[in-house]
Amino acid sequence: MSIKDRGMVKWHGFKMPEHVEGLKEMWIENQKIKMPIWDENQIAEFEQLIRYAKDYNLYVDFTIYDDGFEKKMLCCIKSIDQIKKEIKVVIENRIDIIQFDKILNVLVID
Repeated sequence: MSIKDRGMVKWHGFKMPEHVEGLKEMWIENQKIKMPIWDENQIAEFEQLIRYAKDYNLYVDFTIYDDGFEKKMLCCIKSIDQIKKEIKVVIENRIDIIQFDKILNVLVID
């Protein structure tokens, strides 16, 4: 006489959908980054690169802070509004606005 065992099935835990959702939210929260605080030199360097790219109509690869995550944007600069501290960019024939205080990195593509 042999006893039929469930094998490894008995060791796999049962998870409620609420538990799975909570774990997913916790994982997302752990992946978020904090917005760095830039010093004046870094801000001046960003401004110089942005002005250079606009003057010579070059593509710019921006890294933007978006609700705790990094977002990459490859675009051309259309205009710079120093009063509102925003940059209007062209991405695939549409205009988008980047807030200057959300910029993490600027890379000019020559």
